[in-house]
Amino acid sequence: MTDFWEARPVLRHIRDYARASGAGPVAVLAGVIGNAIASTDPDLQLPDGGSLNLCIAFVGQSGAGKGRGERAAQHAVRFPRGGNVERWSIGSGEGLAALFATDKDGNQACRSAVIDVHEVDGLAALAKRQGSTIMSTIRQVWSGEPIGQLNAAARRYAPAHSYRAIISVGVQPERAEALLGDRAGTAQRTLWVPVSDPDAPRARPPLPDPISVEVDGVGGTIEIPDVARDALAEHRWHVLTDSGEVDPLDGHAMFTRLKVAAGFMLLDGRTDAITDEDWKLAGALMRRSTRTREQIQTVMSDAARRSNRAKAHAVAERDEVVSERKLERAKAGVLRWLERDGELPRNELRSRARSDWRDQVSAALADLVANGTVTEIRVDRGTRYRLAGRSTLDRGSTHENPSSEGVDRASTLDPSAAKSPGETIPGDTTENTPGLTPRVLEILNQEH
Repeated sequence: MTDFWEARPVLRHIRDYARASGAGPVAVLAGVIGNAIASTDPDLQLPDGGSLNLCIAFVGQSGAGKGRGERAAQHAVRFPRGGNVERWSIGSGEGLAALFATDKDGNQACRSAVIDVHEVDGLAALAKRQGSTIMSTIRQVWSGEPIGQLNAAARRYAPAHSYRAIISVGVQPERAEALLGDRAGTAQRTLWVPVSDPDAPRARPPLPDPISVEVDGVGGTIEIPDVARDALAEHRWHVLTDSGEVDPLDGHAMFTRLKVAAGFMLLDGRTDAITDEDWKLAGALMRRSTRTREQIQTVMSDAARRSNRAKAHAVAERDEVVSERKLERAKAGVLRWLERDGELPRNELRSRARSDWRDQVSAALADLVANGTVTEIRVDRGTRYRLAGRSTLDRGSTHENPSSEGVDRASTLDPSAAKSPGETIPGDTTENTPGLTPRVLEILNQEH
């Protein structure tokens, strides 16, 4: 963006001041544009009653420099006629309306303000409150529409174009859902700027003296160039006809660009008309905004994929632990029943098992046969099993009576239910079992 910064002395000054302050030049420029707009009277408007009110998202990781950029913006370029601009933290949609509200005589305590949201998480928390109007109020503010309401209890109402507001939001990329996920279009109305500076010099240059810009924005309609008018008309046609040529997140991009172009006009000390160069400079900044927003979307998508993979791994690990425990319970049951009743067929062992681990009986038998604990006996009608070293004459073992008739029915219960106090059987899981955390134990106990 070298040509961009060299296009005007004020832009070169903003870049140099930002780097001397250890701030990102694009973020400082956006902050200066916001301050310039905030210093004008709300009666200064774009054609067709378009408001200059603007939403700016300062994008970067926590501690990356949103606050530093805002401070640099306030000192780099000063607007003497805008000395009454107030800075407030956001509280609610009703609070915004109360800030700019007029009394019964039409007087306002505050007419122009920069509304600062330090962290987008705070905005998200406000938006989630029951009955919250914060997101809809921000969109109304962007358009300069009436905000608030009139009732018998309180007057919290600001008429259309009676206030000038800049909404400034600090956004961590992976936490941007509050703005990007707002389906009503808040993201479309936002200028997205990075707080970083990949080209920053290692050694900071000397800090330049602040400069002042006289902005006499006391009212009237700003003229716009034909190139802007034609672009706005073309963009509106594509949106109106749903042609597919406009990204849903760019539905208000052209009008946001026009507001930014007005900001470049103000930085040049003019209030009457936006020039072709103002429009071109605004286009460069909007392209940077689009790239910044797309980078956020990539970060959010990557974070979602990582989260989904982590959840999948957690479920898989949980299922594996549960499956292993079921197998151990099946082994314990088989051993107990064979110890008690001698030789038994597979179907009898399966019928005694609890339904939640019955499907592990075959695997349990295979493991016990493989390690020599249980002997497998082939008979005419299938396979029978007995403990290794036990005689076929041991209690309960007769080929002529393979059924479960006469078997103690208590043995069909979960084998752990029959153990004596303090006794453990294979497959028992306790708080001292290696590798099992309290959370895993909790999950397992819920399973059983």
